Amino acid sequence: MMIALFPNCGLFETRTPETPEENSQNYPPSVSPQILIDNFVKSLNFKNINAYSLCFVNDDSRTFNFTPAAEAMSIYPDIFENWDLVSEKLFAQNFFSKFASEDYPTFTLSNQNFISILPDSAAFISDYEMIVNSRDNSINNIYKGSLQMILVLNTNGIWSIYRWSDLKTKDDGFPSLSILKAKLKS
Repeated sequence: MMIALFPNCGLFETRTPETPEENSQNYPPSVSPQILIDNFVKSLNFKNINAYSLCFVNDDSRTFNFTPAAEAMSIYPDIFENWDLVSEKLFAQNFFSKFASEDYPTFTLSNQNFISILPDSAAFISDYEMIVNSRDNSINNIYKGSLQMILVLNTNGIWSIYRWSDLKTKDDGFPSLSILKAKLKS
């Protein structure tokens, strides 16, 4: 005869399932323009250089192109003259290195709009705000502007950023993201 040693411990009772936590480090393949934009924003906010790098076109037939805001181009013309994918990755590496491991930037988009979506390309515009509170006081600031991106579908079915234009939206005293890029490239 078997005697139950733990009569009221609830060993065999079912428990209420826990709500799964959203995995903030999940970067699904960019199989749509919106997923690409979501991955781009998340990679900046979580300082993920690998995810950031995957957001940009990197094939033999197309070359990534960045057009800085006019204010930055007038101040730093030599820096932006030959800006390419290597420059973009170097910016991100330098930027992410300015934060302690527990500190993060805050990059947000507002007024997002896909103004055109075709089977193999999309045009995206949005206002942005980048809040930087890093251990490097020389870059601590709020950066604001507007971005325009051309996104393309690669042969492997993944969307990438092909062209990125940065614009200063209004004279509110905040520099554009192009100024931050120039500070970290020079």
